[in-house]
Amino acid sequence: MVDKNNTCPILSFHTENTDILVLGSGIAGYQAARMAANDGLSVSIVGLAKGASPYVLGFNAALENGSAGDSIAQFYNDTFSGGYEIGDRTLVHTVTQEARIAYQELQALGVPFEMNSEGPALRHLSGSRYPRSVYVKSGTGNAILSAISKAAAQLGVKEYLGLRVVSLIKVDKRVCGALAFNRHSGELTAFLAANVILATGGIGGLYDDSTYPADVCGDSYALALDAGATLVDMEFVQFEPTVVSTPLKVKGMEMPTAMLGDGAILVNAHGERFMGRYNFPDYEKRIEKAKLALYIQKEIDEGRGTDNASVYFDATGLTPECLHGYVTHYRRLMNSGVDPAVTPVQIHPAAHSLMGGVKIDGRCYSGVEGLFVCGEAAGGVHGASRIAGNGASDVIVFGRVAGKHAQRSLCPLSPAQINRANEIATEHFALARQSKFPGDDIPPYIQNIRQIMASKVGIRRSGVAIKEAVDALESILADIENAWNGSPLHPLAGHRAAALVGLAIASSAFKREESRGAHFRTDFPTLNDELWKRSNFVKLDKHQGLATL
Repeated sequence: MVDKNNTCPILSFHTENTDILVLGSGIAGYQAARMAANDGLSVSIVGLAKGASPYVLGFNAALENGSAGDSIAQFYNDTFSGGYEIGDRTLVHTVTQEARIAYQELQALGVPFEMNSEGPALRHLSGSRYPRSVYVKSGTGNAILSAISKAAAQLGVKEYLGLRVVSLIKVDKRVCGALAFNRHSGELTAFLAANVILATGGIGGLYDDSTYPADVCGDSYALALDAGATLVDMEFVQFEPTVVSTPLKVKGMEMPTAMLGDGAILVNAHGERFMGRYNFPDYEKRIEKAKLALYIQKEIDEGRGTDNASVYFDATGLTPECLHGYVTHYRRLMNSGVDPAVTPVQIHPAAHSLMGGVKIDGRCYSGVEGLFVCGEAAGGVHGASRIAGNGASDVIVFGRVAGKHAQRSLCPLSPAQINRANEIATEHFALARQSKFPGDDIPPYIQNIRQIMASKVGIRRSGVAIKEAVDALESILADIENAWNGSPLHPLAGHRAAALVGLAIASSAFKREESRGAHFRTDFPTLNDELWKRSNFVKLDKHQGLATL
């Protein structure tokens, strides 16, 4: 009788009703909530914590008073070509068109974007032809989240924070709400709603070495699969190229690729500025992250890395003013005993984000009645690789889109649907209360899954290794499902979600017999547009299991 983290007995149960339910309390979730609440509808937001939102450094927008020569059309071209031309064109069009609108809205809400004498200060991030990333020097993500959460509160959005979403509630073919659990109080809540917006983030700690914050657990895709949604582009796991490996106090922190645009350089253990071999004459500039990560890993794999399996991120040539502009990074490095003005920082690639996710249309509709998806829970816009700064553009823009269309398409639940949703929630509560849950003797499934993903479905993959991962994950999933009683509160539910999502990634990676963007196959090292200029899809059949389409 504990949640999947074995932290607290399930003590109580109650129901909340709302017109629109937003799952996820990061930027995408709050953007969706404030847009949904604009017409006086009741909106509730449920989330565990802020996810990756506080770590947002800036976002791309082609502004009217932006870089000379830049345009929305160029932004579109950078995004679509940066995704190796398999991104959904409708979604690419939306994010590149509406980022400008989102910027103006956020500015009106009081987000203090950095300005200079010519207008917005812009950083040049990897993969963009021109500087177009707007930012807040003291912390972009926190500034945006603060502004939009206050705006949502003023519109009457109800907050239910510190809760983990454990299941979507589905009646017949319609999602009618969700179950969420407070692992500290032991309270289970059924939230019933006419429309649900899923914005609970990406793959979380599915890899041993990951930049994900602890509260992003990777459940989005399992929740959506169980509800009948389709996943897209799951093989494309983005490895952040410049993650600090040492010292321990800052291990896992991302060194901003924007610094490379400012003039920082990458150097291997032999003292060589090695990117000239791969991206001459631009070296570290204008290259999208997938390639940058691959080339850094290549240096390490071929013996030109440090003893920590890293290369050096050398920002010693930057001006003090520039370095101090990265307030959080500079402070954290100095507090760890590293002065970036004097000492290069050791970095390596680490699992960072997922280009794929739930397949959506231009309204963020999942294809499952009542379910909209946005943020990193959704896939399709980035194709095979995400250019730097577009992750934030995605969550900011599509949060707006999801909230707007969830509001416009609202169709109240029928009395029969409400009654059945209540019955389903009550059944889950009773099952959790009556079941004998295993304790500390649960096998370390998640730890094993992380090791499998890191060693066999990492930044450089082979068909043999991926097939071994698929077989191992299928075996783990079968073992879990044989022991699992079906309750989303059972400790095995979280292990099952990890196995399911890992299998979706590995199966898609095995099927794609080419190298494209963030997916590199050592046995198929070249791009094959003739056969593979398209997306893979994953669907869950309750009788036949997970299928790659």
